[in-house]
Amino acid sequence: MITIEQEKCTLCGECVPVCVRRILQKGETSVEILDPAMCLYCGHCKAVCPADAFQFSEGNDQFLTVPSKEEIPSADPFFRFLRSRRSLRIYQPRTVEKAKLKMLIEAGRYAPTGSNRQACEYVVVSGRKALDQVCTLAIGNLQEQGKELQKAIDQYSREKKPLPEELASRQTLPPVWERIAGKWKEGVDQLLHHAPALIIVHMKKGLATTPEIDAAIASTQMVLLAETLGLGTCYIGFLIWAIESSKELKKFLAIPEDSKALVAFTVGYPKVEFLRFVARNPAKVNWVGEF
Repeated sequence: MITIEQEKCTLCGECVPVCVRRILQKGETSVEILDPAMCLYCGHCKAVCPADAFQFSEGNDQFLTVPSKEEIPSADPFFRFLRSRRSLRIYQPRTVEKAKLKMLIEAGRYAPTGSNRQACEYVVVSGRKALDQVCTLAIGNLQEQGKELQKAIDQYSREKKPLPEELASRQTLPPVWERIAGKWKEGVDQLLHHAPALIIVHMKKGLATTPEIDAAIASTQMVLLAETLGLGTCYIGFLIWAIESSKELKKFLAIPEDSKALVAFTVGYPKVEFLRFVARNPAKVNWVGEF
């Protein structure tokens, strides 16, 4: 529930235009809340209020003072930092401290979400004993998916029909998954890259308005914070496919049946030092309007 301490309100009006749901208006003695039930609890009103007049039924202690402009990194070094991040596939056999993993979760927790639903949930897996079990279940599942996929591809080939777009985009995967499975039998982890930790973002189906976007934003904040902690990360899309196709793997990871795994990434200390920025293709942009 949102309330306002009327004796604190100075009627400056700063809160009215920032309210997402437009439920604030100036009254005679203070700002008025027209429909408290419509509040998203985003906290914009509290964040701009010089008198800190707005109060929520919980979470007020989290509205700390933001950093000064001098504390915020300038654009050029921050952009260089963004460009320096690479997917890490060579890790030290060193455990990631639980305190650092908790910091990554906090970075995800404070990420913006559609309609402030805050529906992201997390699974953190640490230690190779558990991660080896994840690999065994996931790789076995991917192998089965690959066999079914190859059957479908072969069927279209025999009938001399063009592959549907969905199959065409995945036609190279069966041999990739077979190679990963073969290497796993040899003791080589080409799925999670022998990483010491893994984080998965999942969400209850139907709870969020923009689940994929919410998970992507949360994970981006997490992997960027990881860089500042001396850690490296790598997104593992194949694992998501395996989780969503394997009830056994989902159960092992304690992801409820009514939840969907959306993002997974490995975490660990780098065993390699990257000396060059990331290269990318030129951006495809349509500029609309006046510049």
